[in-house]
Amino acid sequence: MADEPDNLVLRLLRDIRSTQDVHGTKLDRIEKQVGDLYKISSHTLGVAVTAHERYETLEATVNDLIERVQRLEAKVD
Repeated sequence: MADEPDNLVLRLLRDIRSTQDVHGTKLDRIEKQVGDLYKISSHTLGVAVTAHERYETLEATVNDLIERVQRLEAKVD
């Protein structure tokens, strides 16, 4: 009879450990997914910022060329 409480405690501890192992595996998978999502988000944001900077540069260049053409046309008239 003295062995029964020990066996019960050991069985419960084993159950707890196996549950923790399962949850630990799931948590590792979730952490990896969050890390991947962070990398994708950072890359996407970087691409958007780069595209915006290029757009602003092109817009400034086009505006400069428009002004130059207008000045040339004014000289011809």
